[in-house]
Amino acid sequence: MKIVYCVGDITSHGGIERVLSIKANYFVEQGHDVSIVVIKLGEDKPFFNFDSRIKIYDLKLDFNEHGIKKKINFNRNKKLYIQRLDALFHEIKPDIVISLFGKYPCYIYKTTDGSKKIIELHFAKYKRTPYLAKLDKCFVGRLITYLYRIKEYRIVSHYDAFVVLTEEDKKLWGNLKNIYSIPNPLTFTPKKISKVSHKRIIALGRIGKQKQFDVLLKIWSLIAVQYPDWKLSIFGSGDIEKLKHLSLNLNISSNTEINPITSNVEKELFESSIYALTSKYEGFPMVLHEAMCMGVPPISYACLCGPRDIIHDGEDGFLIEPGDMSSFVEKLRLLMGNYSLREKMGVAASKNIQRYSKDKVMTQWLSLFDYLMIPSQK
Repeated sequence: MKIVYCVGDITSHGGIERVLSIKANYFVEQGHDVSIVVIKLGEDKPFFNFDSRIKIYDLKLDFNEHGIKKKINFNRNKKLYIQRLDALFHEIKPDIVISLFGKYPCYIYKTTDGSKKIIELHFAKYKRTPYLAKLDKCFVGRLITYLYRIKEYRIVSHYDAFVVLTEEDKKLWGNLKNIYSIPNPLTFTPKKISKVSHKRIIALGRIGKQKQFDVLLKIWSLIAVQYPDWKLSIFGSGDIEKLKHLSLNLNISSNTEINPITSNVEKELFESSIYALTSKYEGFPMVLHEAMCMGVPPISYACLCGPRDIIHDGEDGFLIEPGDMSSFVEKLRLLMGNYSLREKMGVAASKNIQRYSKDKVMTQWLSLFDYLMIPSQK
Protein backbone atom coordinates (compact mmCIF):
# COMPACT_ATOMS: atom_id res chain seq x y z
CA MET A 1 0.00 0.00 0.00
CA LYS A 2 1.25 3.49 -0.86
CA ILE A 3 0.83 5.90 2.03
CA VAL A 4 1.58 9.63 1.86
CA TYR A 5 1.70 12.07 4.77
CA CYS A 6 1.30 15.81 4.17
CA VAL A 7 2.76 18.11 6.79
CA GLY A 8 4.15 21.60 6.95
CA ASP A 9 7.50 20.73 8.50
CA ILE A 10 9.46 17.78 9.90
CA THR A 11 12.47 19.64 11.28
CA SER A 12 10.80 20.68 14.53
CA HIS A 13 11.13 18.68 17.78
CA GLY A 14 7.38 18.84 18.50
CA GLY A 15 4.97 16.05 19.35
CA ILE A 16 3.41 15.92 15.88
CA GLU A 17 6.76 15.29 14.24
CA ARG A 18 7.66 12.74 16.89
CA VAL A 19 4.49 10.72 16.40
CA LEU A 20 4.79 11.00 12.61
CA SER A 21 8.25 9.42 12.73
CA ILE A 22 6.91 6.52 14.80
CA LYS A 23 3.98 5.88 12.45
CA ALA A 24 5.91 6.29 9.20
CA ASN A 25 8.72 4.04 10.39
CA TYR A 26 6.22 1.39 11.49
CA PHE A 27 4.45 1.32 8.14
CA VAL A 28 7.75 0.98 6.27
CA GLU A 29 8.79 -1.87 8.56
CA GLN A 30 5.50 -3.58 7.69
CA GLY A 31 6.37 -3.42 3.99
CA HIS A 32 4.35 -0.39 2.93
CA ASP A 33 5.57 2.36 0.60
CA VAL A 34 5.67 5.58 2.64
CA SER A 35 6.25 9.16 1.52
CA ILE A 36 6.17 12.46 3.39
CA VAL A 37 5.45 15.75 1.61
CA VAL A 38 6.59 18.98 3.27
CA ILE A 39 6.00 22.57 2.24
CA LYS A 40 9.65 23.51 2.58
CA LEU A 41 12.57 21.52 3.95
CA GLY A 42 15.52 23.51 2.71
CA GLU A 43 18.91 22.64 4.20
CA ASP A 44 17.49 21.57 7.56
CA LYS A 45 17.35 17.93 8.57
CA PRO A 46 14.46 16.15 10.31
CA PHE A 47 14.82 16.33 14.10
CA PHE A 48 13.55 12.77 14.61
CA ASN A 49 14.80 9.64 12.90
CA PHE A 50 12.98 8.62 9.74
CA ASP A 51 13.72 5.29 8.10
CA SER A 52 15.91 5.72 5.00
CA ARG A 53 13.24 3.93 2.94
CA ILE A 54 10.79 6.78 3.55
CA LYS A 55 10.74 9.19 0.60
CA ILE A 56 10.73 12.88 1.55
CA TYR A 57 9.29 15.29 -1.02
CA ASP A 58 10.09 18.97 -0.60
CA LEU A 59 7.65 21.27 -2.41
CA LYS A 60 10.11 24.13 -1.87
CA LEU A 61 7.38 26.66 -1.28
CA ASP A 62 8.49 29.73 0.66
CA PHE A 63 5.23 31.31 1.77
CA ASN A 64 5.05 34.84 3.12
CA GLU A 65 1.70 36.15 4.29
CA HIS A 66 2.60 39.14 6.43
CA GLY A 67 1.14 42.60 6.07
CA ILE A 68 -2.11 43.92 4.63
CA LYS A 69 -2.08 41.40 1.77
CA LYS A 70 -2.11 38.43 4.10
CA LYS A 71 -5.44 37.01 2.89
CA ILE A 72 -4.56 37.57 -0.77
CA ASN A 73 -1.22 35.85 -0.26
CA PHE A 74 -2.86 32.94 1.56
CA ASN A 75 -5.31 32.27 -1.27
CA ARG A 76 -2.54 32.49 -3.84
CA ASN A 77 -0.28 30.22 -1.82
CA LYS A 78 -3.04 27.72 -1.17
CA LYS A 79 -3.73 27.46 -4.91
CA LEU A 80 -0.04 26.96 -5.65
CA TYR A 81 0.28 24.34 -2.89
CA ILE A 82 -2.67 22.34 -4.22
CA GLN A 83 -1.37 22.51 -7.81
CA ARG A 84 2.07 21.19 -6.89
CA LEU A 85 0.60 18.57 -4.59
CA ASP A 86 -1.86 17.41 -7.23
CA ALA A 87 0.93 16.97 -9.80
CA LEU A 88 3.01 15.03 -7.27
CA PHE A 89 0.10 12.76 -6.30
CA HIS A 90 -0.53 11.89 -9.95
CA GLU A 91 3.12 10.91 -10.15
CA ILE A 92 3.22 8.92 -6.89
CA LYS A 93 -0.26 7.38 -7.29
CA PRO A 94 -0.87 6.86 -3.53
CA ASP A 95 -3.62 4.69 -2.07
CA ILE A 96 -3.92 6.67 1.17
CA VAL A 97 -3.06 10.34 1.76
CA ILE A 98 -3.05 11.73 5.30
CA SER A 99 -3.15 15.40 6.26
CA LEU A 100 -1.86 16.44 9.66
CA PHE A 101 -4.25 19.42 9.65
CA GLY A 102 -1.68 22.14 8.98
CA LYS A 103 -2.56 25.54 7.53
CA TYR A 104 -2.14 24.30 3.96
CA PRO A 105 -2.16 20.48 4.32
CA CYS A 106 -5.75 20.63 5.56
CA TYR A 107 -6.76 21.38 1.94
CA ILE A 108 -5.34 18.23 0.34
CA TYR A 109 -8.89 17.04 -0.29
CA LYS A 110 -8.92 19.43 -3.27
CA THR A 111 -6.43 17.26 -5.16
CA THR A 112 -7.79 15.06 -7.97
CA ASP A 113 -5.66 11.90 -7.85
CA GLY A 114 -8.45 9.71 -6.50
CA SER A 115 -6.67 8.43 -3.36
CA LYS A 116 -8.50 8.02 -0.07
CA LYS A 117 -8.01 11.11 2.06
CA ILE A 118 -7.65 11.14 5.86
CA ILE A 119 -7.21 14.15 8.12
CA GLU A 120 -5.96 13.70 11.67
CA LEU A 121 -6.13 16.22 14.48
CA HIS A 122 -3.36 16.26 17.10
CA PHE A 123 -5.17 18.77 19.30
CA ALA A 124 -8.54 18.61 21.01
CA LYS A 125 -11.55 20.44 19.58
CA TYR A 126 -11.42 22.97 22.42
CA LYS A 127 -7.71 23.70 22.32
CA ARG A 128 -7.19 27.00 24.16
CA THR A 129 -10.96 27.29 24.75
CA PRO A 130 -11.91 24.38 27.08
CA TYR A 131 -14.60 26.50 28.72
CA LEU A 132 -16.66 26.30 25.50
CA ALA A 133 -17.20 22.57 26.07
CA LYS A 134 -19.76 23.44 28.76
CA LEU A 135 -22.01 24.83 26.02
CA ASP A 136 -22.35 21.37 24.44
CA LYS A 137 -24.87 20.41 27.12
CA CYS A 138 -27.76 22.16 25.37
CA PHE A 139 -28.96 22.64 21.78
CA VAL A 140 -28.26 26.38 21.64
CA GLY A 141 -24.82 25.82 23.12
CA ARG A 142 -24.01 23.13 20.55
CA LEU A 143 -25.06 25.53 17.81
CA ILE A 144 -22.69 28.19 19.20
CA THR A 145 -19.74 25.78 19.37
CA TYR A 146 -20.51 24.55 15.86
CA LEU A 147 -20.39 28.10 14.53
CA TYR A 148 -17.15 28.68 16.47
CA ARG A 149 -15.56 25.71 14.69
CA ILE A 150 -17.51 25.93 11.44
CA LYS A 151 -14.36 26.20 9.30
CA GLU A 152 -12.99 22.94 10.74
CA TYR A 153 -16.37 21.21 10.35
CA ARG A 154 -16.47 22.19 6.67
CA ILE A 155 -12.90 21.00 6.09
CA VAL A 156 -13.28 17.58 7.73
CA SER A 157 -16.55 16.93 5.90
CA HIS A 158 -14.59 16.55 2.65
CA TYR A 159 -12.46 13.68 3.96
CA ASP A 160 -13.04 9.94 3.87
CA ALA A 161 -11.98 9.80 7.52
CA PHE A 162 -11.43 12.34 10.28
CA VAL A 163 -9.25 10.93 13.09
CA VAL A 164 -9.07 12.38 16.60
CA LEU A 165 -6.96 11.16 19.51
CA THR A 166 -9.51 10.37 22.22
CA GLU A 167 -13.03 9.07 22.65
CA GLU A 168 -13.67 12.14 24.79
CA ASP A 169 -12.83 14.47 21.91
CA LYS A 170 -14.77 12.33 19.43
CA LYS A 171 -17.95 12.90 21.43
CA LEU A 172 -17.32 16.65 21.51
CA TRP A 173 -17.31 16.80 17.70
CA GLY A 174 -20.81 15.37 17.59
CA ASN A 175 -22.40 12.83 15.30
CA LEU A 176 -20.01 13.00 12.35
CA LYS A 177 -20.26 10.01 10.00
CA ASN A 178 -16.56 10.00 9.12
CA ILE A 179 -15.01 10.47 12.59
CA TYR A 180 -12.76 7.87 14.23
CA SER A 181 -10.74 7.80 17.44
CA ILE A 182 -7.19 6.42 17.29
CA PRO A 183 -4.76 7.35 20.08
CA ASN A 184 -1.05 8.02 19.81
CA PRO A 185 1.15 4.95 20.36
CA LEU A 186 3.67 4.54 23.15
CA THR A 187 7.01 6.03 22.17
CA PHE A 188 9.17 3.43 23.92
CA THR A 189 9.09 0.17 25.85
CA PRO A 190 11.20 0.39 29.02
CA LYS A 191 13.42 -2.46 30.16
CA LYS A 192 12.49 -1.70 33.76
CA ILE A 193 10.07 0.59 35.53
CA SER A 194 10.59 3.07 38.33
CA LYS A 195 10.85 1.68 41.86
CA VAL A 196 9.02 4.85 43.00
CA SER A 197 11.50 5.11 45.87
CA HIS A 198 12.98 8.46 44.81
CA LYS A 199 11.26 11.25 46.72
CA ARG A 200 10.66 13.23 43.57
CA ILE A 201 7.62 14.61 41.78
CA ILE A 202 8.15 15.34 38.10
CA ALA A 203 6.44 17.43 35.41
CA LEU A 204 7.52 17.97 31.81
CA GLY A 205 6.39 20.11 28.88
CA ARG A 206 6.35 23.53 27.27
CA ILE A 207 6.35 26.45 29.66
CA GLY A 208 3.24 28.50 28.96
CA LYS A 209 -0.41 28.98 29.76
CA GLN A 210 -1.41 25.48 28.66
CA LYS A 211 0.69 23.44 31.09
CA GLN A 212 0.06 25.79 34.02
CA PHE A 213 3.36 25.08 35.74
CA ASP A 214 2.72 28.22 37.78
CA VAL A 215 -0.34 26.48 39.24
CA LEU A 216 1.74 23.40 40.00
CA LEU A 217 4.27 25.55 41.87
CA LYS A 218 1.47 27.12 43.90
CA ILE A 219 0.09 23.67 44.74
CA TRP A 220 3.56 22.54 45.79
CA SER A 221 4.00 25.64 47.95
CA LEU A 222 1.04 24.49 50.07
CA ILE A 223 2.84 21.35 51.27
CA ALA A 224 6.54 21.64 50.37
CA VAL A 225 7.60 22.77 53.84
CA GLN A 226 6.01 19.65 55.35
CA TYR A 227 8.02 17.37 53.04
CA PRO A 228 11.60 18.75 53.09
CA ASP A 229 13.00 15.44 51.81
CA TRP A 230 10.81 15.56 48.67
CA LYS A 231 11.58 17.55 45.54
CA LEU A 232 9.50 18.87 42.63
CA SER A 233 11.40 18.74 39.32
CA ILE A 234 10.02 20.58 36.30
CA PHE A 235 11.60 20.08 32.88
CA GLY A 236 10.34 22.69 30.46
CA SER A 237 11.07 24.40 27.17
CA GLY A 238 10.60 28.15 27.36
CA ASP A 239 11.08 30.79 30.01
CA ILE A 240 12.50 28.73 32.88
CA GLU A 241 13.77 31.88 34.61
CA LYS A 242 10.20 33.03 35.12
CA LEU A 243 9.37 29.79 36.92
CA LYS A 244 12.54 30.00 38.98
CA HIS A 245 11.55 33.52 40.05
CA LEU A 246 8.08 32.29 41.05
CA SER A 247 9.55 29.44 43.10
CA LEU A 248 11.70 31.99 44.94
CA ASN A 249 8.67 34.17 45.66
CA LEU A 250 6.79 31.14 46.96
CA ASN A 251 9.74 30.17 49.20
CA ILE A 252 10.02 26.69 47.70
CA SER A 253 13.26 27.03 45.72
CA SER A 254 15.16 24.80 48.17
CA ASN A 255 13.15 21.73 47.16
CA THR A 256 12.16 22.73 43.63
CA GLU A 257 14.16 22.22 40.43
CA ILE A 258 13.38 24.14 37.23
CA ASN A 259 15.35 22.53 34.40
CA PRO A 260 15.56 22.95 30.63
CA ILE A 261 13.70 20.32 28.63
CA THR A 262 15.51 16.98 28.61
CA SER A 263 16.16 14.55 25.76
CA ASN A 264 16.39 11.67 28.24
CA VAL A 265 12.78 11.51 29.41
CA GLU A 266 13.01 7.80 30.23
CA LYS A 267 15.89 8.33 32.69
CA GLU A 268 14.22 11.25 34.45
CA LEU A 269 10.96 9.37 34.83
CA PHE A 270 12.79 6.31 36.16
CA GLU A 271 14.22 8.50 38.91
CA SER A 272 10.79 9.88 39.88
CA SER A 273 7.87 8.57 41.93
CA ILE A 274 4.91 10.80 41.03
CA TYR A 275 3.99 12.54 37.78
CA ALA A 276 2.01 15.78 38.06
CA LEU A 277 -0.09 17.23 35.24
CA THR A 278 -1.89 20.54 35.80
CA SER A 279 -2.70 21.42 32.17
CA LYS A 280 -5.57 23.68 31.23
CA TYR A 281 -6.16 21.56 28.11
CA GLU A 282 -4.48 18.76 26.18
CA GLY A 283 -4.85 16.83 22.95
CA PHE A 284 -3.24 13.60 24.02
CA PRO A 285 -0.55 14.15 26.70
CA MET A 286 2.39 12.05 25.53
CA VAL A 287 4.41 12.51 28.72
CA LEU A 288 1.49 11.19 30.76
CA HIS A 289 1.67 8.16 28.48
CA GLU A 290 5.38 7.82 29.09
CA ALA A 291 5.20 8.35 32.85
CA MET A 292 2.67 5.54 33.24
CA CYS A 293 4.71 3.34 30.92
CA MET A 294 7.65 3.87 33.31
CA GLY A 295 5.50 2.90 36.29
CA VAL A 296 5.21 6.43 37.67
CA PRO A 297 1.67 6.98 39.02
CA PRO A 298 0.12 10.26 37.81
CA ILE A 299 -1.97 12.90 39.49
CA SER A 300 -3.67 14.88 36.76
CA TYR A 301 -6.29 17.52 36.23
CA ALA A 302 -9.10 15.88 34.25
CA CYS A 303 -8.80 18.51 31.53
CA LEU A 304 -10.03 18.26 27.96
CA CYS A 305 -8.82 15.99 26.44
CA GLY A 306 -6.77 12.89 27.21
CA PRO A 307 -6.41 12.24 30.95
CA ARG A 308 -9.94 10.80 31.27
CA ASP A 309 -9.22 8.34 28.45
CA ILE A 310 -5.82 7.34 29.80
CA ILE A 311 -6.12 7.21 33.62
CA HIS A 312 -8.29 4.76 35.55
CA ASP A 313 -9.00 6.98 38.56
CA GLY A 314 -7.89 5.39 41.82
CA GLU A 315 -6.36 2.36 40.08
CA ASP A 316 -3.35 3.58 38.10
CA GLY A 317 -3.46 7.29 38.95
CA PHE A 318 -5.71 10.07 40.19
CA LEU A 319 -7.97 12.43 38.25
CA ILE A 320 -8.64 15.83 39.78
CA GLU A 321 -11.31 18.26 38.67
CA PRO A 322 -9.61 21.21 36.92
CA GLY A 323 -8.86 24.03 39.35
CA ASP A 324 -9.34 21.94 42.49
CA MET A 325 -5.98 22.64 44.12
CA SER A 326 -6.99 21.27 47.52
CA SER A 327 -7.82 17.84 46.06
CA PHE A 328 -4.55 17.87 44.13
CA VAL A 329 -2.72 18.54 47.40
CA GLU A 330 -4.67 15.76 49.11
CA LYS A 331 -3.65 13.17 46.50
CA LEU A 332 -0.04 14.35 46.60
CA ARG A 333 -0.04 13.82 50.37
CA LEU A 334 -1.57 10.38 49.91
CA LEU A 335 1.02 9.15 47.41
CA MET A 336 3.99 10.85 49.04
CA GLY A 337 3.14 9.29 52.39
CA ASN A 338 2.33 5.77 51.19
CA TYR A 339 5.09 3.88 49.37
CA SER A 340 3.00 0.70 48.99
CA LEU A 341 0.21 2.61 47.26
CA ARG A 342 2.68 4.36 44.94
CA GLU A 343 4.20 1.02 44.01
CA LYS A 344 0.83 -0.66 43.48
CA MET A 345 -0.50 2.18 41.30
CA GLY A 346 2.78 2.42 39.39
CA VAL A 347 2.72 -1.26 38.49
CA ALA A 348 -0.94 -0.98 37.45
CA ALA A 349 -0.09 2.08 35.32
CA SER A 350 2.74 0.27 33.52
CA LYS A 351 0.41 -2.64 32.69
CA ASN A 352 -2.75 -0.72 31.79
CA ILE A 353 -0.95 1.69 29.48
CA GLN A 354 0.08 -1.22 27.25
CA ARG A 355 -3.29 -0.91 25.53
CA TYR A 356 -1.55 1.94 23.69
CA SER A 357 1.37 -0.21 22.54
CA LYS A 358 2.66 0.53 19.06
CA ASP A 359 1.37 -2.72 17.57
CA LYS A 360 -2.13 -2.29 19.03
CA VAL A 361 -2.48 1.34 17.93
CA MET A 362 -0.98 0.86 14.47
CA THR A 363 -3.24 -2.12 13.87
CA GLN A 364 -6.16 0.30 14.24
CA TRP A 365 -4.65 2.48 11.51
CA LEU A 366 -4.16 -0.47 9.18
CA SER A 367 -7.75 -1.58 9.80
CA LEU A 368 -8.98 1.90 8.88
CA PHE A 369 -6.90 1.86 5.69
CA ASP A 370 -8.30 -1.55 4.71
CA TYR A 371 -11.85 -0.37 5.40
CA LEU A 372 -11.44 2.76 3.26
CA MET A 373 -9.95 0.77 0.40
CA ILE A 374 -13.06 -1.40 0.10
CA PRO A 375 -14.62 -0.26 -3.21
CA SER A 376 -18.07 0.39 -1.70
CA GLN A 377 -16.69 2.83 0.88
CA LYS A 378 -16.63 6.55 0.24
